[in-house]
Amino acid sequence: MTYKIHCKCERVEIALSNEPIVHAFCHCVDCRELLNIPFHSVTAWNEINVSINKGSNEIVVFQHPTLKMQKHFCKHCGEVLFNTNGLNWRVVSQLLISKCNDNELPKAGIQIISATLMDEWREVANC
Repeated sequence: MTYKIHCKCERVEIALSNEPIVHAFCHCVDCRELLNIPFHSVTAWNEINVSINKGSNEIVVFQHPTLKMQKHFCKHCGEVLFNTNGLNWRVVSQLLISKCNDNELPKAGIQIISATLMDEWREVANC
């Protein structure tokens, strides 16, 4: 299955293929620091399953100064399309996927709700 996401102004379109690695409700310190939000509902994808179909030159990448994390967003409307973590996964908001795909979400394989498990994954990834 392929899911397409786009920013608010639709200058950037991204395809997410196959299934995500994980679904998570993340509230780890790193995500809070990068995105300035208390938590978010996300899917994480392997880099090879995420392709930019349109507007690659319209994406701005913010590299966090101390974390191995990036935020990728549209330079026109500011919509965050995905961020990356220390494992180089593409972390995409479930809300963005849902609103771009008639309220449909990928099937959940692994679901993570605990920040403790995410903290353990971050230690392994050294981020």
